[in-house]
Amino acid sequence: MDIRKHVGTLILSVALLLACGLPGLAKDSRTVALTHNVVLNGTTLPAGKYVVQWEAQNPQATVEFARGHKVVLSTQGKFEDRGKKYESNTVVYDTASDGTSTISEIRFAGSSEVLVFNQ
Repeated sequence: MDIRKHVGTLILSVALLLACGLPGLAKDSRTVALTHNVVLNGTTLPAGKYVVQWEAQNPQATVEFARGHKVVLSTQGKFEDRGKKYESNTVVYDTASDGTSTISEIRFAGSSEVLVFNQ
């Protein structure tokens, strides 16, 4: 009888852990390095490494840039298929006439899809 009680508790615990973890599995993420300060959607992102997370709603995506465990920017993007797979994670910049750099797209290693940002 005692073993059944423990097995039942174990099964319930595993089910709760899986249920709590599923929303986190819905997001995809990659790490990218910004080589210099950039502006995206009016927010300045200092140079450094960021975890870029997104939830796709084909082709639109809600995108978050995080450093450590803190989200520093949340914005909208769009996925476009370029038909060729990229070898590395690459951030593509545009430079305005005043010298300000903005992120125009992010290319992901092993994928032909590109995350595009409208400025």
